[in-house]
Parts: sequence; C-alpha cells; structure tokens
Amino acid sequence: MFLSSVGVAAFSDGRMMEGQELQSVSKLEEQLQQARQRSKELRQQLRLELEAASELEKRLEKVRADKAVTRQLIAQELQEVKVAHAKLQEVKGRDGTPTERARQALSSSVLASDTGALTVQRCDVLQQRARALLHGGADLEAAGGNSCLSEAREAAEIVEQLEDLGHGDDALYRALLQFSLRGLERHLEPDDPEVLARVHSLGVSLENLGEKTLALQFYQRAYESRSQRLGSEHRDTLDSGYNLATCYRNVGKLSEAEVLFENVLTCSQRVLGSQCPLTIDTAEQLADLLERKDLVAAWKLRRSLLEWSRSAYGEDDPAALLAMAKLAGVLKRAADAGVASRLAAAEALKASVARHQKVLGAESPEAIQAAAELLGWGDGCPTGFEGSVTGEGKTSVLVKLDSGGPGVHP
Repeated sequence: MFLSSVGVAAFSDGRMMEGQELQSVSKLEEQLQQARQRSKELRQQLRLELEAASELEKRLEKVRADKAVTRQLIAQELQEVKVAHAKLQEVKGRDGTPTERARQALSSSVLASDTGALTVQRCDVLQQRARALLHGGADLEAAGGNSCLSEAREAAEIVEQLEDLGHGDDALYRALLQFSLRGLERHLEPDDPEVLARVHSLGVSLENLGEKTLALQFYQRAYESRSQRLGSEHRDTLDSGYNLATCYRNVGKLSEAEVLFENVLTCSQRVLGSQCPLTIDTAEQLADLLERKDLVAAWKLRRSLLEWSRSAYGEDDPAALLAMAKLAGVLKRAADAGVASRLAAAEALKASVARHQKVLGAESPEAIQAAAELLGWGDGCPTGFEGSVTGEGKTSVLVKLDSGGPGVHP
C-alpha cells in the first residue's frame, strides 16, 4: 500500500510537531528544576537571615538591659552625691568655708557610699541579670534551643564581677558557670582555653560548696586538657595542678597530692621563680605533707621557704614570720625524733621568739605562741632564756642572747 504525496506530507508535518512538543516539554522540565533549586536556595537564605535577626534581637535586648542597669547605677550615684552635698551644707562654717569636720563628713559619706550601699546596689543589679539569664536559658533549652555565645560569656563575667565586689554565693556561681560552660561547649572546641577556664572555675565553686568528689573531676579535666593544649609549664596549667593537688589532699589521696605538688613546685620554681606566690604556696602545702612522713625533707623545704618568703615579702612580713615559726617547729620535732641537731632546733626556736618579739611585740599572740613552743620543750630550751607561763595561759619570755643558726637568724 502506497501513500499519496499529500499523505506523506501530512505524516512528515506530524512528526515535526511531535519533536517540537518534546523539546518544549524538556525545556519546561529544565526550568522547573531550576525553579526548585532557586526555591531551595531562597529558603536556606531566609533561614540564615531569620537566625541572624534572632541573634541581633538578643543583642539588642542585652544592650537595653545594660542601658537600664547603667541608668540605675548613675541614679544611685547621683543620689549619694546629693546626700553628701546636703551633709556638707549642714556642717559648713559661718563664713561659708567647709570646716574640717565637714571635710571628714564628706569623705566618710563618699567612702560609705562606695563600700556600702552602692556595692549592695551593684550586687543586686548583677544578681537580677544573672537570674534573668538563667531563667531565659532554661526556657530556651526546654524548647530545644541553645543559648548564644555572648550570653555564655556574660554569665562568666557576672561571676567575676560579683567576686570582685566581695559577694560570695557559690550556689549562684555554680549555676552561672554551668550555664556558661554548656553554652561555650556548643560553640567552641572542648579543649579551648576559654572552655577550660570555666571548667576550672566550676571546680572551685563545687569544692567551696563541699562537693569535693565532683570538683575533683573538673580539676582533673582542666589540668589534663591544659597540659595537652597549653603545656605543663603554662601558668593556667600550674594553677589547675595546684587546685587538683589540694583537692587530692582534701579527699585523702595524699600520695597523689604529694606527687602533683612536687611537679607543680618544680615547674613553678623554674618558670615563675622562687618568689612567686604560687611557688611559695605550693611549697607550703608540700611541706605540710612531708611532715607526716619525712621530717628531714620537711625541714629542708621549710628552710628554703623561709628564704623565699623573706625575699618575696620582706623579713618582717607575717608570711616570713610564720615561715620562721614553722621551720623552728619542724626542727624541734626532728630533734625529738633524733634526725636533727638539738642545738640547731634550739637556735631556730630562739631566733623565732626574738624575731616575733622584735616585730610584733612581746605581748602579741604570735610572739606568745613562739615563746610557748620554746618553753614547752623542757630540757631542750637553750641557755640565755628566762620564761614562765601564767595561770591564764600567757607566756612571758626574756631573751638575753641575740644569735641564730644558719638561715634562721632573728
């Protein structure tokens, strides 16, 4: 069967139209795919913009809160100035010149304002902001959200400000530091120095609250992570090591405490020097532990402690006097145990009494205690001393000689 020329032409036109329709459908599908991709990109961009807007709203709210706090503090200070000015007007002389009593009254009023009512006012404002942070954070977490980084940092800053003002509420500090730590851990690495600083601070608050076992875990994390991230001789690492060793001792882990105190002392002395308070405090803690088992090592360390304290604070500083008294005490115990010279112990006790009497006076409690140590030693008391203990427990000592052994001269 053959088609006519007209039929062939119609068939050809039909195939051409079908091809055009297929091309049109293909283009439409391509445009649809592009539209879907663009819609996805727009939704992603919208989500990011909404998150940015939410963050800006939070920052704006914080600025508003800080502005309100600033206004409140300024109003309080202005009120205090008005009160002081009114008092000054009341006690002015007849010629209009402030009398000395007026100046004293004004000075006392301003001082009382700074250390009294104004300090209380600032603490109240900070505590209000702390409660708002904690309440808002709890609601946000309950809704499945996360606190922003700025709020986590602000919580830690509030703790520092309250501590500077002398406000001691470790329960509040613990809540704020836990809030801060959770927020920081969501935005920063686990071993970030800022995160580890909050871990260390939280350990301090927990220990102050009596939760020593839990505090130990935070101290261990801070010390181990700081050692790896910052190095064993970094000041932050040494601080965490000192607190961890102290906590070890407080929970009865004396061997662990001694080893760690020795490590911290070695590093601190090498990096910070023997006059650094951390070095001296660490040596003091280690000496207390050594006195339990090794009197010779203890008195040698206490001899170094006396030299370091004198170099750091001066010979007449209470810390140096206490170091001298403790050296004399451990030498006396070592002499009684037969591992130190009785003459050296007697000279150390004598030097301690003489120095305490010279610096603090014979009637001071410290001088009386030093004299009681000397007189209570019985036949170990050297010649050149006369003394007695009254019925009220007070001690009087007359020092006739003024000499001392090496490192313990008065």
